Amino acid sequence: IGRRTQKSAIGAYAEMKPKWKFLGILTFLVPVLIMTYYAVIGGWITKYAVVYLTGQAKAAAADDYFTSFITSSTSPVIFALIFMGVTAFIVYNGVQDGIEKVWMMPVLLVLVVIISIYSLTLKHTDSSGQVHTGIQGFLYYLTPNLEGLTVQRFLQILLDAMSQLFFSLSVSMGIMITYGSYVKNEVNLNKATNQIEIFDTGVAFLAGMMIIPAVFVFLG
Repeated sequence: IGRRTQKSAIGAYAEMKPKWKFLGILTFLVPVLIMTYYAVIGGWITKYAVVYLTGQAKAAAADDYFTSFITSSTSPVIFALIFMGVTAFIVYNGVQDGIEKVWMMPVLLVLVVIISIYSLTLKHTDSSGQVHTGIQGFLYYLTPNLEGLTVQRFLQILLDAMSQLFFSLSVSMGIMITYGSYVKNEVNLNKATNQIEIFDTGVAFLAGMMIIPAVFVFLG
């Protein structure tokens, strides 16, 4: 739809059929609503990035640091606004000169790989003297646990996985229509779709490598 019309979501649906313009508005509103969630999380990340860069990483590791931050009446709002401001600047510059800037996407992917590898090297000894390693956490991440699995539980897991899939691939969002408007006519859409599926699954796997081993090491 995006490549055919060369327009954003609202304009694309309106061009196909004026009565369908409301569908474009709906696909536009979905990421707008999701952005409210990202603004909060992005504010947290911005806060910790500033803390790390200013040499306060040790203080940020304290148990009550995060709680005191998110319960503050001003600090989370300020950092969320900073995050939104940077995001707005990038989006304002467009897809090619903003989001797909030569260095931006590759740097993010490199960071994901580096943090995933670092997570595997972690080691922690708990109060009982038991040692937890990142490799153990990685194996825990990859090993299926079928204990207590019922048909009802399986269907719930399947539903959760499908929900994540829809969210991850931006299904029913105007984002993909907007991206599609930049796709050249000579690009094979089937091949491009397969590449998206592979990279999306690969990055999701690496995200698990970043999180699960680290949580396992420190929380068991």
